[in-house]
Amino acid sequence: MNKRTFIKISSALITGTVLSPLISCKQGEKQHNWARNLEYGTDRVFSPKTIEEVQELVKKYDKLKVQGTRHSFNTIADSTENLVSLKYLDEIAINKDAKTVTVGAGVNYGQLARHLYSNGYAVHNLASLPHISIAGACATATHGSGVKNGNLSTAVSALEMVTGTGEVVTLSREKDSEQFLGAVVGLGGIGLITRTTLDILPSFNVRQDVYENLPLEQLRDNF
Repeated sequence: MNKRTFIKISSALITGTVLSPLISCKQGEKQHNWARNLEYGTDRVFSPKTIEEVQELVKKYDKLKVQGTRHSFNTIADSTENLVSLKYLDEIAINKDAKTVTVGAGVNYGQLARHLYSNGYAVHNLASLPHISIAGACATATHGSGVKNGNLSTAVSALEMVTGTGEVVTLSREKDSEQFLGAVVGLGGIGLITRTTLDILPSFNVRQDVYENLPLEQLRDNF
């Protein structure tokens, strides 16, 4: 075996070792959305566990889409090439001084709400269902609830993303102004959102005896 052949075989083995564990569904096994009324167009679904693995995937494949938590009713996140699930990016870090929480792209609102409440905090608005991912809800301008609250994306104060070149970029409301605002609701077109930082508030401690009999209009005003 000559040197060139040895290098080719070694490279193939190394690449296979690194990327094979990232495949999250069997060949020929396609995934569905949560309502099972939409089948995704590929069986190639990668599940990276680190930002570095996300970068590797972006650099390796020309066509790549993030599938989120599969709540969508349309094909905006579909691909006949490659899908990426960021479910393993599930860290949650509260910054008490800045009054923010930074969450990985795999964290959903059910996980976040429990974690915040146990630490005495809350977010100003929540998704309608607990399994919806924070990164996906903000990137698609999901509305949340209430007529006086901003939608879910208005709580975002910073974003970390992997761009199409594999570069890790961070944008913040404080430092990046209009560029940041244009990126928050990016519909997956500006890169793979890997971390989202949200503004947080003290927990809502509602006295049931005071509020339970109030009309809806007054109840909203008191919040």
